[in-house]
Amino acid sequence: MITSLDLVELYKTYFKGNSYVLPNAADIKTQTPAIIYELDPADRPRGSFDYSQKGIAFNKLDSFGYPIWFPVEFWKSNQLVIEIQACTVAVNLSKQIIRTAVSERKGVVIEQFNTDNYKFSIRGFLINKMRLVPEAEITALKLLHETTDPVSLHGAYPEIFLDESCRVVITSVDFPEVQGKQPWIRPFSLQCESDFIQDLIIQ
Repeated sequence: MITSLDLVELYKTYFKGNSYVLPNAADIKTQTPAIIYELDPADRPRGSFDYSQKGIAFNKLDSFGYPIWFPVEFWKSNQLVIEIQACTVAVNLSKQIIRTAVSERKGVVIEQFNTDNYKFSIRGFLINKMRLVPEAEITALKLLHETTDPVSLHGAYPEIFLDESCRVVITSVDFPEVQGKQPWIRPFSLQCESDFIQDLIIQ
C-alpha cells in the first residue's frame, strides 16, 4: 500500500513557516492579470527534466514515479554518503565591507574586502520507505557533521553557487522534537558553508 504524504503541511508543522509553493493553474486564473504567465504546454510537457549549464538535472523521479525538485547529495572523500530528496535549500551570499569615515563630509568610504563563504540552510525530512525509523540516514548526517574528511555538497541548485569547488563544512545539524507523528519521518535542519580555500600556506 502506498502512503501519501503532504510535505507542505509537514513543513509547516516542524519549521513554523511555509516553503515556497507554486500555485496551481486553477489558482493562477483567480489572480490579477499582472502576474499571469502564458506558458505553452507543448513546450514544457509534464515530466520534463531541466538541466543546469553543468549538465546536472534539477529534478528527477522517485521510485514511485513522482517528480522531485532540487534533491541534494552529500559526499565524503569521493563517496556518496546520503541523498536527500524531500528538502528545501536556502542560500545566503554576503560580502565583507570596510567602511571608513571621512572628516567633514557626509557618508563613509566603502571598500569591498572580499566575498564571504556561501552559506546553505537545508531543511527537510529523512523518510524511510519501509516505514522504519531512518536510523541509517540520521547516523549519516551525524557522521558528516563530525568527520574531519572533505565533505562536498552536490546538486544542480547548490552547484550554481559552488562553481569553484563543491567542498563544504557542515556547521550544525538539528533534529527537532517530534511528538505524535510517524516514526519513519524525521525532520532535520542543516547549516553548512562553502570551503573554497583548501590549503593555507604560511611563509
